[in-house]
Amino acid sequence: MTIPKPKEILKLLKSSNGRPMRSKEISNRLGMPKEGRPLLKKILRKMIAHGKLTRGDGGKYAVAEHKKASPKRNYNIDKPRAASSSAKLKGVIKDGKIIGEFVRTGKTGKIIPRDSLIPHIILQPNEIKQLRNHSLVVAELHNKISSNGRLRGSVVDVLGKAGDLDTEKKGLLIEYDLSNEFPAAIIGELNKISEQIPDNEVKTRVDLRKDTIFTIDGEDAKDFDDAVGIQRIRGGYKLWVCIADVSYYAKMGNAIDNEALSRGTSVYLPGRVIPMLPEKLSNHLCSLVPYEDRLTKTAEMDFNHKGEMVGFKIYNSIISSSARLTYTEVAENLSKKGRIPEGQKHILPVLRIMKELYEKIRRHRIKSGKLDLDIPEPNLVRDELGRVVDVIKSNRNFAHEMIEEFMIAANVGVACYLCDSKVPSIYRIHETPDPDSLVKLKEGLKKLGYMLSASEDIDTLDLQRIINQSKGKNDEVPVNMLILRSLKRAYYSVLDEEHFGLALIHYTHFTSPIRRYPDLIVHRIINSLLFKKSPPYDEKTVEWISEHSSKRERLANLVEREAMSLERTQLMKPYIGEEFEAVVISVLPFGMFVEIKEMFVEGLVPKDSILNWRKRWFDIGQKVKIKVVAASLEKRGITLNLVS
Repeated sequence: MTIPKPKEILKLLKSSNGRPMRSKEISNRLGMPKEGRPLLKKILRKMIAHGKLTRGDGGKYAVAEHKKASPKRNYNIDKPRAASSSAKLKGVIKDGKIIGEFVRTGKTGKIIPRDSLIPHIILQPNEIKQLRNHSLVVAELHNKISSNGRLRGSVVDVLGKAGDLDTEKKGLLIEYDLSNEFPAAIIGELNKISEQIPDNEVKTRVDLRKDTIFTIDGEDAKDFDDAVGIQRIRGGYKLWVCIADVSYYAKMGNAIDNEALSRGTSVYLPGRVIPMLPEKLSNHLCSLVPYEDRLTKTAEMDFNHKGEMVGFKIYNSIISSSARLTYTEVAENLSKKGRIPEGQKHILPVLRIMKELYEKIRRHRIKSGKLDLDIPEPNLVRDELGRVVDVIKSNRNFAHEMIEEFMIAANVGVACYLCDSKVPSIYRIHETPDPDSLVKLKEGLKKLGYMLSASEDIDTLDLQRIINQSKGKNDEVPVNMLILRSLKRAYYSVLDEEHFGLALIHYTHFTSPIRRYPDLIVHRIINSLLFKKSPPYDEKTVEWISEHSSKRERLANLVEREAMSLERTQLMKPYIGEEFEAVVISVLPFGMFVEIKEMFVEGLVPKDSILNWRKRWFDIGQKVKIKVVAASLEKRGITLNLVS
């Protein structure tokens, strides 16, 4: 029997992104037999005594945290500002390194950190010889402070010219520790994965390869993790939602799994994706591309003629997608505007049945109280060189909503299945708005001419009534924005509680395991139920993964917004000095954000630039005229002045 070394135990715990483990899991991961567990526990106790490990709730072991001594200073880059909702200061990256702009000052130079609360970093003369003025750099702090109280440091990486779009994009990814690159251990595991599906695996699954099942996604999509099929049955419809079975390839605890857990989600930036899974899985083996056998998990649902789900079952399956359709193609084909390829004419009758079911599901869901918010998303228009030349509102047609409703139905069915099983699992929760938010919402809607019930027990039907009243009017977007901002953020939890926005009692995420880690967890739990095995996770572990996944989702949303802001800011540079019509979308203590109508671009009007700010009153939805005064990629934003 091989005795594990302490460094191997530490490496295992670190590779799982710090997730605590019981001794049994550690022994299994290290390949120790049962009789070796008493010896392992002795080693673990010694590691605790030497300060290498800690033991917490449930007898789980974790790597001990050691705080490094920091230089004496009157600020702290390791902790967020108390008033900040962000988890970190802007420009402070991994291991305490800092992103900033290098500026020459005579024979010496300094780095001006992107966060104004961090003092300038002084460089030695011999360190600046190869540096160009106004470069965006990554700096490492020294444990020394200069005679005038400033920090000393050195440059560890030069990203390019500060304010250049490509440079700022690099800085954004480095700041949030995002990369397309995967560790070497993952490459080794990928090389061992066969591209052929073993016959013995096919025999254990329901074979749907002869059924008409296909994908419907956006034009730019590369990873297809869901496919749909339908048929009429006595009493209604049978709908298949087939989801890529990532759990077959990403085994619990392997390098691929640990990296996916660490990333938590794919991050979708303009023109690129930072994937949760390596390309061999996300775009190839797990992607439901046409005419290729793919392993899936299928949620099979029966609906009655009213669009109510009356039957549900889930099983492992194998499919061969009949086609790769886009939302635009589906909408055009069903409106008789598009031309159907000869090899896909058999799909048109299936699409008609899908639309029929979708319309019934939608009517039923709206009656139940699902919020149907209409918040337009920005869509970048690029020229032949890839440069952004315009920002337009993204087009959503019924095909988007149809697939969305089918995925929601599958998620509901799976959530109910997991709830009935009584095993620890991940659910998707959306809490009701708090009283203060409702008071502000009522006041905001009243100014726009809409009255919300005086009762404190506001439900989604009340909000949907206001949304319907505003449809097609000038204040439709402000109304939707006010309601959206009154809502809490949805998150992952081990608790099976309601989803307010969708008006659902049980809800989870099951349909996107290529890009969301919680979905992969749900797939593994389903496997344990299908094969009548012990749950793969205990409640504490599921709770930790839920919290971690929620944090990673919030981070991804933040990075996606900032990346979009970079593109919009670059677009507005040629328009500095020009005037535009705009509409107020939010009013804050430091100013107000407005949306430029013509460009579908947001910018800030600082309160200091507005005469008599305290005496003037601005409402969401109010029309104003503005002038573009600055477009700073370094600050990732557009500054505007009020003209009228």
